[in-house]
Amino acid sequence: MAQKNVWMTWLPRGEGAPAPDATVTALSQVGLGVAGSHWVDDLEKVAWVELGGTLLEPNKADMWLIAGRKADFEATRNRYGLSMVAAMVGDARETPLPGICVGLDFQPDAASMPLLLRPFQCLNGSEPAWPAKVVAAAFGKAGEPSSEEFRFNVIAHPMLGQWFEVGPRASEWQGVMLGVDGAGTITHHAVGPRGQLPEKAVLEYPSQGIKAAIGEHEFTAWSVQNALGPEDSYYVKVDGFPNAVIIGSHPGSDDAEVFRLELT
Repeated sequence: MAQKNVWMTWLPRGEGAPAPDATVTALSQVGLGVAGSHWVDDLEKVAWVELGGTLLEPNKADMWLIAGRKADFEATRNRYGLSMVAAMVGDARETPLPGICVGLDFQPDAASMPLLLRPFQCLNGSEPAWPAKVVAAAFGKAGEPSSEEFRFNVIAHPMLGQWFEVGPRASEWQGVMLGVDGAGTITHHAVGPRGQLPEKAVLEYPSQGIKAAIGEHEFTAWSVQNALGPEDSYYVKVDGFPNAVIIGSHPGSDDAEVFRLELT
């Protein structure tokens, strides 16, 4: 049986932070190949893109393991950056990359994670059997593709900024809307082929500044009426780091539906 490779993202940083050595040793002792890196908290320079690219390299990782303390998993900036990595990797892979969250000092709760991390298995790193559970997950059944009707990706570069990409998985959309909460601001939008920012775009009946209140939160959305198929995408440039986005049909459609995607 071929060895499985785990890429570990180590969240603890700063004075008094635990070192990853013991965790690496525990994984190695159960026969897993272990590589990884410290988490870089630099959302302003989209440092998370490097991790996303690493996880997409062929044969680099059979599993993504995130290890941290309770405070590390609760930090809003960490949660946002990890969501961006999950979006980038999830959209590019035909089958999901299995994920594990290991709490070094607590039992993580999947239900409290950002939406894109909720499929991850959560383990308590203080329990002796946790490395064996990682092995079981690594050799277990491949994850199921997302059942959501839409794709969500992010394309980012320190010079180009941060662009959210959405589009249908299989159907065709007659228009689309994307909004962000008050922690983010939309500045541009475009429509083009999936997976690449278009140099030019023709927008049909574009709208800006649409207000939508969901629960206690208000979102500001932009929209277009362009028809989108599975190989087309709507791109929205977002400044800041929104806690959540809404994705839906064009607000002028009779059967407009809205999905809320928690990023933190």
